[in-house]
This record gives sequence, structure tokens and C-alpha cells, in this order.
Amino acid sequence: HLSCPRTHVPCRDGTECVAQEYMCDGEKDCADGSDEDGCAQLCDTPGRSCSSYPCGLGACLNASLVCDGQQDCADGSDEGGNCSVPCQRSCTHLCYPSPQGPRCWCDPGYRLAEDGLSCMDIDECTERGEGACSQTCLNAPGSYSCGCLPGYLLEPDGRICKLTGPEPMLLVAVQSELLSYGLRSGREEVLLATDKDHVVFSLDYDLVERKVFWMDLATESIRWQSFDLGKKGTLVKGVRSDCIAVDWLGRNLYWTDGAAGQVLATRLGAAWRGIPEYTVVMDGDLDRPHSLVLQPLAGLLYWSEVGSHPRLMEATMDGSRRHVLLAQGLGWPTALALDLPTWRIFWLDEKLGSVGSARLDGTSVKVLQLGWVQSPFAAAVCEGQLYWSERKAWSVQQVDKVSGKNRTVLLKRHRQPHGLQLCPVVAMLTCAVLAGTNGCAKSNGGCAHLCLPNP
Repeated sequence: HLSCPRTHVPCRDGTECVAQEYMCDGEKDCADGSDEDGCAQLCDTPGRSCSSYPCGLGACLNASLVCDGQQDCADGSDEGGNCSVPCQRSCTHLCYPSPQGPRCWCDPGYRLAEDGLSCMDIDECTERGEGACSQTCLNAPGSYSCGCLPGYLLEPDGRICKLTGPEPMLLVAVQSELLSYGLRSGREEVLLATDKDHVVFSLDYDLVERKVFWMDLATESIRWQSFDLGKKGTLVKGVRSDCIAVDWLGRNLYWTDGAAGQVLATRLGAAWRGIPEYTVVMDGDLDRPHSLVLQPLAGLLYWSEVGSHPRLMEATMDGSRRHVLLAQGLGWPTALALDLPTWRIFWLDEKLGSVGSARLDGTSVKVLQLGWVQSPFAAAVCEGQLYWSERKAWSVQQVDKVSGKNRTVLLKRHRQPHGLQLCPVVAMLTCAVLAGTNGCAKSNGGCAHLCLPNP
């Protein structure tokens, strides 16, 4: 028997599970289409406000068709009975006759209160959650409206916020090359190419000096190259890491060492002179730290652990104030991404084949099982989409970040993709509107060498 997570339901043929949100959403997600069977007229369809009359067989009838002298319900339950009793109830909105006697009804955007007379506003922002708006949601009597942060523009659908200005870009590492990919145009460009025996592994971008940093497994070093001047160099040698992350504000670079169970950091301006110049930020009780993402303005870092007890963690950038964000329902969270406009963290789980997200305080956890999540390495979120590099499929893919639908393969090569980052325009816009503090941003925090933020 197929066993489904509590957030999913089995298809009738028993071959797969689909998310509860997919039931009766107008799109067939089960191979046998059973998730859409009998949904057209159901009164309890998710997201449908049925203030109409329920027929005996479960269909939903418009209140104006009840007691109109014609049988509209298949079982005739909309006629007869007490239809002739006049409406004399003190209804807040509307009163219609029914076979059970006069009943009060509510306008769209309201639901009938327990007293059967008054109508209560439906808070669509709370009930629909992420599905209501892609960024900000404002409830109003009988309706709601979506809003966008500065630098974004609301789409005609009234729900999705799109970036204004230059085209957002993805930076993608594919074997020995670094590519840029236009998220609007689909235009690809090779930004740099290293020796073929040198794999560009994890990568990140310094938007201040326009440098890209990457982990080179062949030489066990973290290297960099400038886009403006073409200069290149080595930051540090003798390290192995699955993930690096740039604090462009505090001017540091962090990386994880899963084998040693450490998170380490060095200055972005460091130069290799034969002596390691880095510090261990966290050590001791880390269980194979893997993916790592930073929130420079707030001075916070987030990482995943993929050992015997997988979990998602948060700490200040100096390694203090560590706490567990999530320790349940995880298998092998190998790719993390922050979505700061919605204050959420996303992860892709290689062991469970799923995409998950939670608020940055660890609440409002949502997990979607997706069969095509096989070997995710790195991830990024932009607007309404989640992007990730898939090593087994040799591709970069995208899905709707809320529903997990509309999967698209953006790039496919005969070589494995690894590192993935959003271009700097997204980071700059986000940082321009989100408050925070990084004590190392000004004069290196007064430190002579390495400054690690502790907000």
C-alpha cells in the first residue's frame, strides 16, 4: 500500500501521492486524473466560497435557483418543502427561500456567522497563505489586495510581483565553465572558463567589487575572478567545501566543511601567501554541515546538516546564538535558498525527493513531494519561481515556488551543473528595502583583521 505524508493524498490507482493543495485545482496531477474527479460542482472545493445551496448529492447550486419552481438539483432537493415561507429574517446581507425555510446568505468575500444571520469577513491573506500574493497581502472587507516591495511591479493577475529594471540573471557553474542565463530572454553567455580538469563547484558573487568566487576541487582552493578587470586570484588553499557564501556587506567569505563538521570564514580581500588566513566560526556539535546561505544585512547565516540527525540551523555570523530552525521531516537537505521578500527559507531534499519551505522563525512549514527532485546541488528563488541545479539530470530547472507546478528545464548539458546564484540586481533590490544591521559594514567594525558580525 502506498504511504503518503500527512500533507499529501494518494491517487485512486495507488501509484503516487499528490499535495492536498492539488486536489480540485483544475489541473490533473494524478496520472489517472482522480484528483479532479467530481470537483466541478463540489461545495467543499478548496479555495471555493460556496455560500450557495448544497444539493443532496454534493453539488453546489446558486442560491437564486433555489425555490424558483424548477428542479435544478439532480435529486430535486432545491424545491418543495418550505419554499413558500416568506423571508422575514433579519439577515445582514441577503435572504433567500429554501425547502428548509428562509436562509441568510452572504456576499462574496464573507461567510455566515454562527448566529445564522450576520456575515463575517473572510481573511483571504490568512486562509490562502502564500497562494494569495507573492509578496505582501492586505485584507479588506469582502476582498483583499496584493502589494509589492520597491523595485517590483504587480503583474496584471494582481498576485505576482515582477522585478523592474535590468533582466534578472542566474549564474550557473557547469563543470569548468561559469554561465549567465537571462530569466526573461533565456539568453546564455559564458562568463569564464577554467581548465577542463578544474571543476567550478560551489560559487557566489560579490556585488560590490563584481567578483565571482568558487570552490575548485582539483586544487582544493577557493578562487576568484573579476568581471570588470579580468583579474583573478586564489583566496585560500587546502580547503574542501560543498558550499561557499559571500557576505558582501561585512566583506567576508564563509564555507562549510562537512567532513570536519565546521563553518569557516576569511576576508574577501585575503590573498594566498602560503599561510592559511581563515578562522573557524563554528565547530564541535555540527553534524555534517552542507548548504549555507547568508543574510548580510541582518548579520545571520543559515545552514543545513545532513548527518544522522538532519536539521536546518540559524546563527549570527560570528557563530553565536545558534538555534534549530527545523529538525523534523528532513532527509538530506542539500540545497538552501532564501526568499527575503516573503521572509522564507527553501530547501530541496535529495533523500525524500521534496521541496520544502518555512518562515525564518521555523514556523509555517510546507513540504511538496516532487518526483523530479533527484540530486539537487544548489538553489535560488526569484519572483514566484524556485530554481535549482540537478546533477543526475544534468540540468537547471524551475518550478512555481508555492505549488511546485509548471516545471521547466532551463539548461541541459552533457556535464553536471553545480553552483547556482541569482545575479546581483536581485540582491541589491532586496537589500534596499529590508532593514537590518551588519556591524562589520563600516570600517571593518574597527577590527584589524577579520570582523564577524554579531547584531
